[in-house]
Amino acid sequence: MASANRQRRHHEVWFAIPSANPEKCRKVLPVWRERGYKIAVLQNFERGEIPADIAAWFDYYPGWPESVNILCREIVPKGCDLIVSGGDDMLPDPNHTAQELAEQFFERFPDGFGVMQPHGDEFLSAKRYCGSPFIGRAWFETMYGGAGPMYGRYHHNYADNELYWVARGLGALWERPDLSHYHDHFTRTGQTQPAYWESVKRKDLPDCLLYYARVHDHFPGHAASESSGVRWTREFDTSMPKDEMLALAEQRLFRVAIDNPYADAIGKALLACKDAGQDPVAIYGFGLHTQVAGSALREPPVKIACIIDDNESNHGRVAWGIPVVSREGALRMGVQAVILSGNSVEDALWANAAVFRERGIEVRRIYGSSQAGASVRTTTQLVRA
Repeated sequence: MASANRQRRHHEVWFAIPSANPEKCRKVLPVWRERGYKIAVLQNFERGEIPADIAAWFDYYPGWPESVNILCREIVPKGCDLIVSGGDDMLPDPNHTAQELAEQFFERFPDGFGVMQPHGDEFLSAKRYCGSPFIGRAWFETMYGGAGPMYGRYHHNYADNELYWVARGLGALWERPDLSHYHDHFTRTGQTQPAYWESVKRKDLPDCLLYYARVHDHFPGHAASESSGVRWTREFDTSMPKDEMLALAEQRLFRVAIDNPYADAIGKALLACKDAGQDPVAIYGFGLHTQVAGSALREPPVKIACIIDDNESNHGRVAWGIPVVSREGALRMGVQAVILSGNSVEDALWANAAVFRERGIEVRRIYGSSQAGASVRTTTQLVRA
């Protein structure tokens, strides 16, 4: 009888997406409506009439995950107990209505705390992330301290990777290879790249690095808000294999090795050391900047004696055959130049490198001016590079 009652219940299921393309919306949204979904769209970049139940306008693109968070927090009505997100190039499963899939979702997640991802379409390695997820209200109303269903600081990419692993780590992910959301991405059929995609490309590497860092910290801040009460009784599974969690990110970083601004910057600094007769040298910073730029360290034009890091837990490690040491250790190795490797903390690294300049060892910045750096930061505050 309980099962029959659940089947008779009407679920309000919304397809909630950001969009910068009214033309695509006019093509895709009616297909979702035919399957029984209500539609909410957060428009940006280009405004236009679209067949949506709710169309809101933003003067800028908050990013894909934050757009979805805004839709969940502020736009879809309180009667909505299940959303599906994705983009204006995503088509619904052709074999099930919104109500049928909602019934299946709530059979699996009676309290609505769950994520269900169709994986029938494997385009763009879609099996490794939640690019078009069904998300229950109990999830999108409480996760990330109540901010929304996803971590909102990604620009476009990798938020769906994090959603996949956070949901999986909490035992709240249902992967559905029997369902298919066809992704009509412009690269799939050779369509012209949309104008807004330039911002996605510019932000892709920072998004990748953010994801890389958050994996190692077990996605900090993902926990549900305190108001979720007894519903939040589960622990995140920290034993999940990081090699699987990082697989797509490392593929991205491998591609970056071919056209890698971090590696290019360090490579130019190494060539400058060679031209100046500075050999051996040290790289200062063992953070993501250096790790992404690793291709520049494999066959350098001068000997790299060491990588300097202010985090003592890294001392004694070896990367690319190069030992990680303290500043004092680098001085004992007789380095003739130090290259700063940390774009976001370069000023602080410059300050910390005063011990080398005081001994006549050149310290090379690869982003800012050395003179400007000296005036910006004059303290000797230690940072973790």
